[in-house]
Amino acid sequence: MITESYTVRRVPVERTLALRKAVLRPHLPAETPYLPPDATAPDTVAYAALDSRDRVIGVAVLTPHPPPFAPADSGARQLRGMAVAPAHRNRGVGGAVLDALIAHVAHDGGGILWCNARIAARGLYERGGMSAWGEVFDVPPIGPHIVMWRRGGPDGAVPGPAAGVAPRRA
Repeated sequence: MITESYTVRRVPVERTLALRKAVLRPHLPAETPYLPPDATAPDTVAYAALDSRDRVIGVAVLTPHPPPFAPADSGARQLRGMAVAPAHRNRGVGGAVLDALIAHVAHDGGGILWCNARIAARGLYERGGMSAWGEVFDVPPIGPHIVMWRRGGPDGAVPGPAAGVAPRRA
């Protein structure tokens, strides 16, 4: 059983890539680098849970991108690439990384925080105060996902999904 401590802090996006590939894209051949679009976006921020030896055990990034229910200029941030090393799951690591992202959005002025969540991780996002929006959709070869979202910041002034808005897929 793993009992060592960890800290969550902002890191360069490059520090998240190895764990993201190992956990989220294991179907890619080893020689194929996993470099998602957010890796080079100038406004992207990354957070990692680091163990006592400074090894990355959990990660996620935020990139400016509107959800399917908000206008392009909404100031929304998409949570992408949430991953926790298998040996560290169910120990609060993912929740701690999510808390850091929520705090980042609040400190940065608030707004919508959203993601395309794997169905298996839906509970993590719900525990973080996020709600589902729209219908379940498939991302081949990864599997079923659903849009999850929440308002960030204390004012709550950012509108949520409008009634009757149909899901849009990027």
